[in-house]
Amino acid sequence: MLSELLGGAPVRAALVIYDPPTGTGNAPGPERGRVRFHFNPDRVQIGKRARWDRSPAPSSEEAPRAQFVGAQPRTLTLEVFLDAGDFRSSVQDQVEKLLDCCAPTARSATAKPASAPWVRLEWGRSHTTAFLALVTQVDAAYTRFGHDGTPLRATCTVSLEEVGGATPRQNPTSGADGPVDTHLVVGGDTLAGLAWQAYGDPTRWRAIAEANGVDDPARVPVGTVLVLPVLEERPAGGAG
Repeated sequence: MLSELLGGAPVRAALVIYDPPTGTGNAPGPERGRVRFHFNPDRVQIGKRARWDRSPAPSSEEAPRAQFVGAQPRTLTLEVFLDAGDFRSSVQDQVEKLLDCCAPTARSATAKPASAPWVRLEWGRSHTTAFLALVTQVDAAYTRFGHDGTPLRATCTVSLEEVGGATPRQNPTSGADGPVDTHLVVGGDTLAGLAWQAYGDPTRWRAIAEANGVDDPARVPVGTVLVLPVLEERPAGGAG
């Protein structure tokens, strides 16, 4: 009752599972299932690293200057708590869904390259954790059993790694090919807000709209994967 007075019942988190793309595309295939969390996580750990090279010069007494090599994918680790309650088959089914995310799908196994499903943590208005990823590890501990040995409760530690990748620039005003980022639209997203996050300038939303063929920026469906093109620098004093 108190939670409803303060803004409604909590939004339940879920791990959305997609078919991997065909070929080398950067957009996932259709949704193939969900692992709906029985309880929301108490803690989600997210990380990102950059690679730097410090090759020392021979006989130099100075520390070598760092040279940027590249960005590493985001990583995310969380605990998923599952409790069967009155549904005694659901815990095993959910754990099997998580474990299956560590193996190529049957469809992709006959094609090249084979790929495990892509996943995304969906949790209300959380943006930082809502990136497309691969499951790199699942550790499930069953902690309660029925009289027939059926697992009734499990705590699963799930590790994710951002899919990443690069596609050609799709911004018509851009020059040569280059890396871009992608964003999966969630509730509350706006093109101006995405432009602010990506470029620090909300007026650059038109570039996102043009790159994705969006005619009405106010009507971008939740679940759409948008390309965020790498933009050329504006000349000093240039207009948006």
